[in-house]
Amino acid sequence: MSFLQPWMLLALPLVMLPVIIHWMNQRRHQTKPWGAMAFLMQASQMSRGYAKLRRWLILALRVLVVAGLIFAVTRPLSSGLLGWRFGGHVDTTVVILDRSPSMQQTGKSGESKLSRAREQIANTLGMLDASHWVLIDSGTEQPSSFATLDAMVDSPLMRGSSSTAKIPKLIQTAVDYLRRNQVGDADIWICSDLRSADWDTASHHWTASREMLKQMPQSIRFHLLAYPESNASNRSVRVSEARRIKDDDGDAVLISLNLSRSAGENASDGGGHIAVPVQVEIDGVRTQFDLPLVGNQAEMRNHRIPVSPQTESGWGRLTIPADANNADNVSFFVFDAPPPRRVVLVSDDRDATKALEIAASVSPEPNVSATVEVSTSELVDTLELDAAALVLWCVELPVGDAAEKVAEYVDQGGQVIFFPPPSLLSGGGVLNEREFRGVQWGRWKGDGEKVLVENWRSDQDLLAATSSGAGLPVGQLQVHGHAEIEGDVTSLATVTGGDPLLARVMTDNGGVYFCAASPSLDRSSLADNGVVLYAIVQRAIDQGLQSLTRTRDQVAGQVDLSTETWKQLEGDSNGLSSEYASSAGVYRSGAGQGGRLIAVNRDASEDRIDTVDAAQVEALFEGVSFSRLDESVDDAGGIAREIWRLFLLGMIVAMLLEAVLCLPRRSAKVASQGGPA
Repeated sequence: MSFLQPWMLLALPLVMLPVIIHWMNQRRHQTKPWGAMAFLMQASQMSRGYAKLRRWLILALRVLVVAGLIFAVTRPLSSGLLGWRFGGHVDTTVVILDRSPSMQQTGKSGESKLSRAREQIANTLGMLDASHWVLIDSGTEQPSSFATLDAMVDSPLMRGSSSTAKIPKLIQTAVDYLRRNQVGDADIWICSDLRSADWDTASHHWTASREMLKQMPQSIRFHLLAYPESNASNRSVRVSEARRIKDDDGDAVLISLNLSRSAGENASDGGGHIAVPVQVEIDGVRTQFDLPLVGNQAEMRNHRIPVSPQTESGWGRLTIPADANNADNVSFFVFDAPPPRRVVLVSDDRDATKALEIAASVSPEPNVSATVEVSTSELVDTLELDAAALVLWCVELPVGDAAEKVAEYVDQGGQVIFFPPPSLLSGGGVLNEREFRGVQWGRWKGDGEKVLVENWRSDQDLLAATSSGAGLPVGQLQVHGHAEIEGDVTSLATVTGGDPLLARVMTDNGGVYFCAASPSLDRSSLADNGVVLYAIVQRAIDQGLQSLTRTRDQVAGQVDLSTETWKQLEGDSNGLSSEYASSAGVYRSGAGQGGRLIAVNRDASEDRIDTVDAAQVEALFEGVSFSRLDESVDDAGGIAREIWRLFLLGMIVAMLLEAVLCLPRRSAKVASQGGPA
């Protein structure tokens, strides 16, 4: 319970007024012994207990009347979320709002969790006394100040978004804001559905926020308004890949998609099987097909949608029928004619780099050809890298004009892999200690000595496991000598002894890799174990092709619009242009029709329904003033209610009971009608 007028509680000592009056009234009557009354006192001894009890009850009811009046004028609130709060005024109220797609799930009334949270926040915070309102939403992730509560509630920043809510980061942003602005006492309200992907209990932001709170002198209270319920009938769809092809059957777009549903949904045939209608729209032309859904997951690969030969690039969307959450019923995609798989190999010994040439020339797609252009170190100044998907560099590191050309290529999104030059293999060392992006070759180690790969990153980058979960056979590689890599790099694989075998240089754009082993047959088993080498080369090519294509797929909330201008082609027409990066849709970057097509969709984690449990939430706020209230989207009540009427009602009931107890006792009837003897 909390009070809107807590200063009125200072009047609580007035409840002792009836007791004081009763005591003073008793002091007015002095007891005098009188023999004639002794017999009457003895006769009434049996009824003295009842009379005493009645007097105490009357006194207690009078105390309750005064207490009820005092509590009524303090305007008490009843809510498990607010707790006992006597401070009344807070300097700043911060609202952390989860606007993620999962918060757009609707209830039986058709109202979403997000709109319900907005309504309850408006009703509850409107009762409290605050002078400053701050909103930190999951779309912009930035604090926005408002002069009034109404201005904050009506803000577009409280509407739905397609980006995942990073709750730990939002909380640290709130704490940073309060510390930076040196505000007084503050309340932080968190509205969320507790999805595990949003709360990321392993994030370092939780520890950082708690440490900062311990150092702040002011009182900061956290209030969690949670909507953890999930709708078992919800289904979601997403496009995993869209490719423009031209084969013997003509021009088409191949679409791969994933369909999922919440666990526990009852299938129409009672056996876990249901046919879900899926609608595909490309250039205004709609087609529909049924996708069998067995269990909770379904996948379709390379569904063919014919297109006109003139349609080299374009966009489309995939939709399923409306259900409990329409935010995950649509997925946008873009497509373009694939750029050529052109690879530039710089080598002075083609026999030693033959394995690289073969790995780059074999395309994983039978209808897509790949070309490898081989150049020597003498011709590096004449290289044409603009349309290259990958550069394999097996000579001395570039310097001068060649270095500038390779650096510009990388800055535009290109990929380059450096292999040890012949001078290292022969034991002669590198020329003039050349370096690229702060990294250079060191000495050659262990010539002829066989070492194995001990550790490698199988979760991301060039050595990641396949989509089916199978890992690459990196541990089977054998290395007969390797070069040292000197500089600031991130190791993707290391050999016995801890030296990097494959490392990546940090870049703002593009990819720069150093491979310490030679692809020559007598130096390593990269050529014999062709799976690893082929995977490395082809994945680097695919990354390079992304910079050459005129389309791009982006995850909402993970796009930087600071250097680009976007035009919306499809999506929420009422959305703000500043929120395009966090709103699902199709956009064109740059001016005119020559810009790149960009599809923005929600993150895959938004389709998961697992939530953090109560014990985990309590542990995250350990040592912090914290309260929680679980709400339902279909609950029509507010999270805080004024209950002063209950106190007034109690006061009236107490007054009536007091009046009943004060009524005189009925006189005893005369034993005989003739009167007393």
